[in-house]
Amino acid sequence: MRFTNLENFCRNERSIEHYMKTVRTLITSSLLLLVCAVGALAQTVQTDYDHNFNLSKLKSYAFAQQVRKQGDPLAASPINDRRIHDALDSQLRANGMADSSQPDFVISYFVTTKKNLDIQDNRLGFFQRMGGSINVNQITEGTIVVVFVDSVSNQEVWRGYVSGTINPKDLDKDVNKGITKLVQKFKKNQEGKK
Repeated sequence: MRFTNLENFCRNERSIEHYMKTVRTLITSSLLLLVCAVGALAQTVQTDYDHNFNLSKLKSYAFAQQVRKQGDPLAASPINDRRIHDALDSQLRANGMADSSQPDFVISYFVTTKKNLDIQDNRLGFFQRMGGSINVNQITEGTIVVVFVDSVSNQEVWRGYVSGTINPKDLDKDVNKGITKLVQKFKKNQEGKK
């Protein structure tokens, strides 16, 4: 009889180990998925366009001569102005469009920034009272707004937004990545896709 109880105990212990291993795997997978989702949300891209306008006829472009006013983040940083200009120019060229003195559309772009807080709660436990800490960091969030204006009608026909946290160390990479996504979205919009 005792041997049977020991056998049952071992079976139950193996069941508990199997259960705990399954729970650990689920938690680890969930955390990995969460980390991937946060990474994917690092930049958001949105577009809007005039659905009555044939975007597919837009093949050549020029940049509008924009006068930056005091308080405009690009007025304070001509380097970032050029960075955005060059990223748009290279991505549009890479997608088969050409800079022209008689363009199909004219490009304007703007930047907005705002300070925000990034709050990370690293406490553990059911009631979050065991160990860990809460980290609060000040961050700057930025949005690049790109506008395409039809040169014939002088009407806005497409607008795109790239938003994300600004990290001064990665500005080149982040601007190029965001503009790449934005131009890809424009190409989809030209094909009638969202």
